[in-house]
Amino acid sequence: MSENPTPEKVAWDTTRERSTPFMLKLLIRSALLLKRVGIRPVVYLTAAYFVLTGGHARRTSRDFLRRVLDREPTLRDVWRHFFAFASCSVDRIFFLAGPESGIRLSVDRPAEVSALAQRGQGCILVMSHFGSYEALRCAGDHRSLPISILMDREIGRMFTSLLEDLNPNIAARVIDASQRGPALVLAVKEAIDANRMVGIMADRTRSEDRSVRVDFLGASAALPIGPWILAGALQVPVILGFCRYLGGNRYDARFELFANRLDLPRAEREQALHRYAQQYAERLAHHVRAAPYNWFNFYDFWA
Repeated sequence: MSENPTPEKVAWDTTRERSTPFMLKLLIRSALLLKRVGIRPVVYLTAAYFVLTGGHARRTSRDFLRRVLDREPTLRDVWRHFFAFASCSVDRIFFLAGPESGIRLSVDRPAEVSALAQRGQGCILVMSHFGSYEALRCAGDHRSLPISILMDREIGRMFTSLLEDLNPNIAARVIDASQRGPALVLAVKEAIDANRMVGIMADRTRSEDRSVRVDFLGASAALPIGPWILAGALQVPVILGFCRYLGGNRYDARFELFANRLDLPRAEREQALHRYAQQYAERLAHHVRAAPYNWFNFYDFWA
């Protein structure tokens, strides 16, 4: 199976969902009927399908794994990458369906993060496409700081819509990222004032986003600065959240205090934004190196 060494660059937010509403409904209904053990063969088939047919995703997986493993990745490495992605994707159904899913979720929440929950102090939770953000959302909901997610509903619209039908409470906690300017800031502020964590993805840049170049896994990559601008404007604590899939039915969620508040002095604003983005990139790289098959950005990230 030959691969083009110079593939055409593809933006992540222009990639279409590779399924249909019927197939996704069938997957969700089958998962709820068969439970997690019964649906596992579908996870293997899904991973195999993407390995065999996803030429561009396969190439970008190899590129990423080459950087993080410091060796030439094998087909088995690529398989493990896609299998972890398929597992986390299907397990979203069980995280949303309720606590009787059979999934074991451990949570590491340091004292300084727990103190925010005890005070009921709203904050921003910076997330990434690492492991399961659905598991992070569940980890937050077990405490006094439930999580609202800032997301663009048009990305992965079919699957997201069906999952929200499965758990309408989740839909009520989504802040639509398609809003811009003051309306978006106001929506985030209202959630924080209601003593919520507001989860924001910070490891993907869209074409219309302002971004900054940082060093990530030994090469220059673009990261959005929107999360840091928003946190600086609202002057609230910033938490980093990572949840890796450990295999089987096990997930491990970790929360880290990034800053009690961000300082963006007018005279050094750009330098400060770059510094925060770089610090985040370093923490993300730490977790990615510890669990390399958990990072799910199947596009030309370093382009």
